[in-house]
Amino acid sequence: MKLLKVKGIVLRETAVGEADKILTLLTQEYGKLSVSARGARKPKSPFVAGSQLFSYCNFVICEGRNIHMLNQLEIIDTFHTIPKDIIKLSYGVYMLEVLEKISLENTPSEDVLLLIVKVLRVLSKSNRDPKLITRIFEFRMMALSGYMPETVYCVDCGKIMEAPCGFSAHLGGVVCEDCRSKNRYVHTISKGALYTIQYILSSPLTELFNFAVSEEILKELSSIAKTYINSHIENNFKTLDFLEQL
Repeated sequence: MKLLKVKGIVLRETAVGEADKILTLLTQEYGKLSVSARGARKPKSPFVAGSQLFSYCNFVICEGRNIHMLNQLEIIDTFHTIPKDIIKLSYGVYMLEVLEKISLENTPSEDVLLLIVKVLRVLSKSNRDPKLITRIFEFRMMALSGYMPETVYCVDCGKIMEAPCGFSAHLGGVVCEDCRSKNRYVHTISKGALYTIQYILSSPLTELFNFAVSEEILKELSSIAKTYINSHIENNFKTLDFLEQL
């Protein structure tokens, strides 16, 4: 059997039988992979820690016709503080759900993997607002996945935009006041929210979290991100519904 050496993160763990797991991994080299981890639920298994949700590892996998088999793993990071905080845990799980939904098999995902690792490290090791961390992830993730929102030119007429203006999730970006009247379901977006989205989309990964916003702008970003993701991914995320009830 061919051995695959991959770097990735556990997006989902599913119990199978008495002691096994099926892991859904996001890998740098092959995108999304399903891998069987035999005996991973046994206390003395060498796979115990590295087969948990959020585990970021170097994996050695036996390539199979129907399903791959986990052969070895080396832990890079487990982001162990996230599961200790229900709010951080919930936002973290939500982001993994988005990745699982949007990621493709047999498609290299280096930029996406770098993003989620950076996001989880900030979530784990800082006191930054998990809501803002999640909004940053959502907009940057959509851009990396081919759904970059237009934030400079009106998506209807092409006019250079100035905020406040409209934002159409369906059309994929900002809408001028003249075009707004002929398009339904357009959000109003303030100058602060628009500039924040532009910063998220254009900044280097190392500088992506070097800012804060007001609660009012954060609410704008949350509303726009939710509508935008639902418009393009067409999926309701149970964890997000739970967070909105807290």
